Amino acid sequence: MDSTIWDKAAATRQTAEADGVLESLATELTICHEGDLTFHLRQLSNLKRKHTQQASVEGKDHFNPFLPHEEAMYVNCVGPKHKLLLNKFNVLDDHLLLVTNQFEPQQSILNSDDFSALTRCMFPEPCLAFYNSGKRAGASQSHKHLQLIKLPAESHRLIAFQKELSTLHDEVPRELTSLPFKHAALALPREIFHSRTLAIEEGARLLQHLYNRLRMTLGIEASSGIIESPYNLLLTWEWMMMVPRTDESSAGISLNSLAFIGSILVKNSEQARQLEAAGLTQTLRQVSSQSA
Repeated sequence: MDSTIWDKAAATRQTAEADGVLESLATELTICHEGDLTFHLRQLSNLKRKHTQQASVEGKDHFNPFLPHEEAMYVNCVGPKHKLLLNKFNVLDDHLLLVTNQFEPQQSILNSDDFSALTRCMFPEPCLAFYNSGKRAGASQSHKHLQLIKLPAESHRLIAFQKELSTLHDEVPRELTSLPFKHAALALPREIFHSRTLAIEEGARLLQHLYNRLRMTLGIEASSGIIESPYNLLLTWEWMMMVPRTDESSAGISLNSLAFIGSILVKNSEQARQLEAAGLTQTLRQVSSQSA
């Protein structure tokens, strides 16, 4: 994948918008504070439109939006086993899906092919990558896919917990006392994305090794290539974090990987008030496993 990945994505998005096939979701952003933590609460304003569009296709048995994919969403191939698609129902403009060409379950362990494709996508420009492993981790589709969002120049505008995560300084998995949920996190070696001498495949192998180190730290094991325990994985150029999950939602509010960087999406103002009343930190604690 060359350095034009986001240029290609922007061109694809522009065409899809002009043709009326991209269903972007408008939101209102509220900044909330609890203790020392900052949260980004995004409230949808056109959720009904999304549900209407999805209902027309998801009523079909075994519906899979990635096989075949909608041609207007296609950005590029990434190696022999993956493709890059626009997120059809996007909240942020620069939101892409890294999808396996052939069906693999979303609860499959991330393998060397996945990390090779992911490294190729992440190498050109800083971005946030994340993976919702299973329905209880917030996955809405059963076909294996990772997600990428291009980071703004000021990364805290996307990653509300940037200050807390920036304290990670080595490759030893640890739980940050500043974050109120069960997790394991580590700093990524700078050479993976900053070095021009380290080959992409070498960087991918190192990412896979550190991913497995986090799994072992949390006791998240695979059997025949499948991980039954739901978890969220997030990473940038600087760090990687894994969060074990017990529940997909709290009080009817769905939470995926982005909740664990402090970014929570709600349907309406009632849900926003409900979350704030319950406590944002308490909500994250409630849906993440409390035992390693």
